[in-house]
Amino acid sequence: MADKNNLGRGLESIFKEMSDNSSDSSIVAVELDIASVVPNPNQPRKSFDDASMQELIASVKQEGILQPILVRKLTDEEYQIIAGERRWRAALGANLRTIPAVTIECDETTALQLGLIENLQRDGLAPLEEAVAIKSLLDDCQRTQEDVAQMLSKSKSYVSNMIRLLKLPESIQKLLSEKKISAGHARAILEADDPNEIARKIIQNNLSVRDTEALVRHQRSSPTSGDHERSSDFIAIEYALADFLKARVKIYSKGIGGCVQIYFDDFNKLDDIVSLVSNRTRSDFT
Repeated sequence: MADKNNLGRGLESIFKEMSDNSSDSSIVAVELDIASVVPNPNQPRKSFDDASMQELIASVKQEGILQPILVRKLTDEEYQIIAGERRWRAALGANLRTIPAVTIECDETTALQLGLIENLQRDGLAPLEEAVAIKSLLDDCQRTQEDVAQMLSKSKSYVSNMIRLLKLPESIQKLLSEKKISAGHARAILEADDPNEIARKIIQNNLSVRDTEALVRHQRSSPTSGDHERSSDFIAIEYALADFLKARVKIYSKGIGGCVQIYFDDFNKLDDIVSLVSNRTRSDFT
């Protein structure tokens, strides 16, 4: 029997669901012919660093596979990887004939959840790969943001921010994939009026994330045609509010009064803003 605690809190919760919902689910440790194992087409990790893989292959040649891969049986002669494709690739590279595995009986949706969570709990996923995996858990596996946050031991705002990366223009996503900008830069760019111009300045001037956030705030608060020049006091207050709320803020004045606009992308972000202001959530008002 596999030690489920070694698979992480998120995976353990799914194993519990399996045992609660089915009386015949089984988890068995086996040694498989490596030729009988096939990768999962839904694997969230799309790129495997060559240098890292060579190090793992060298380790496998020296020590063998220390942690079994997780698979599900497709036929009597074929098993699909749920978690552990890097180890399987390393075993192939080391010319091993067999590989230790833990087999489970589960449907495709459960297999998808297990694979996504296992990858998310490990280091090394690229930001966009992580964002796609989280969105797949939400859309394909019908999990809530609260579920995913708990599985990954992350905040709900972290989950929400990762999903927002998928809203970036393709040109910015390409820069993120090429590691020319970081995920922090990308999240700041989401608030920009001209994302490509901000990205160009990040690369050209080697801006930090904080510098980028300040640049975006300045761009958004700069007067445009039709706006009257506002005082430095209004702009300073906008900056302060934006820093506090982690959101875009715009102040408009008219006579001795005016209005404050706070922008949000979804209800989760609105919850965060309301909570910061009043220590209450949106549900307290509905």
